Amino acid sequence: MTNIIRAFIQLVAAVFLYFLIGLAVAILLLQNSWLDMRFDSEYMVTISMLTGLWFYFLTTFLNAKKFAIWESARFSAVIGILSIAVTAVITITGGSFSILPSYVVRKSLFLEEMFTLDVMNSLLIFLIPTGIAFLVFAVWSSKKMKTKTASNKGWNQLSRFQKFGIMFLFGLIALFLLVYLGQGEIRDLFNQASGYLKDADVEGFRDYLLSFGPLAAVVSGLLMVFQAIIAPLPAFVITFTNGLLFGWVWGAVLSWSSAMAGAVLCFYLAKILGRPVVEKLVSKKALNWWDQFFEKYGKHAVFIARLVPIVSFDLVSYAAGVTSISFWQFFWATGIGQLPATILYSYLGQNATSTVKILFFIFTIVIALAVIGMILRPKLQARGKGKQGANG
Repeated sequence: MTNIIRAFIQLVAAVFLYFLIGLAVAILLLQNSWLDMRFDSEYMVTISMLTGLWFYFLTTFLNAKKFAIWESARFSAVIGILSIAVTAVITITGGSFSILPSYVVRKSLFLEEMFTLDVMNSLLIFLIPTGIAFLVFAVWSSKKMKTKTASNKGWNQLSRFQKFGIMFLFGLIALFLLVYLGQGEIRDLFNQASGYLKDADVEGFRDYLLSFGPLAAVVSGLLMVFQAIIAPLPAFVITFTNGLLFGWVWGAVLSWSSAMAGAVLCFYLAKILGRPVVEKLVSKKALNWWDQFFEKYGKHAVFIARLVPIVSFDLVSYAAGVTSISFWQFFWATGIGQLPATILYSYLGQNATSTVKILFFIFTIVIALAVIGMILRPKLQARGKGKQGANG
């Protein structure tokens, strides 16, 4: 019970300290009128709190004690006092002491429809002293508790490559969220693209890409990579649209190369993050299925899986990263395995748009049945010979 209470205190202290940092940075950025017109700086609070949560995770589960600045009396005091001072000086001199902090916090935490500025201000008057008390308890409890020895899964046991990869991944996610939340035009563009992909609206997605002019191919490639790494969006719509927009040859080249880039990134992310994190990305059940599939078909598993469109592209890429398959085996199996479907969808995209969903599912079924037949054929032939031998 004591450990649970201590863990909770550390969690609140970590998030609160980074909340103070984010609030001070957001208010500083809001003083720049040019930036304020183009970017919602309030969301720096959101990203800063997520950073505190991330460092708490690294400290708790990977024993990365050097990130736990909320456990240090010196760091906590200096950073906390400086952040509060910056916030107070700017808001008092600007005559908005009871308005600006409440406005920033309310918007950054998506509470605009729940609380008025007066209610938010009252909450801050209560929450800030409470957060400071948690910080004091966190420092005190960390001094009372002896530091545990790092386990084999600790931060110090990770290679420099793994440490860099973990921090780089979080940095990319934080940057994406900051741009997505803070830049309304980019957020609208991304939401629009997601809507077209989810609805399999090829013509709508084509017009969306055309709106970028000469950058249409770049945007298409980035979306293909993005959906491979993070977003569960249908890639076949991008492939169809590339065929429609750039012709089936160049459309296939664009779709194939960008899908390969996404697959390689997924493969190396899995290598860096390890199996426990990959399980969170693709689910333990899906990873266990892949283990059985890989055990059965060995180095040919990736190639076979790529031929079957109903098998998730992301699952195969992430799962392959936690197996013994080499990068080049994975690369060539992925490249050759996805080529037939890419060429086919690009050609169909050039010549058909209104029946995309129907065509996709028909060809998916045909290809899936063909691959299943190829896999089952030796077994059926062996069984047939066995029956003939028994009858003879």
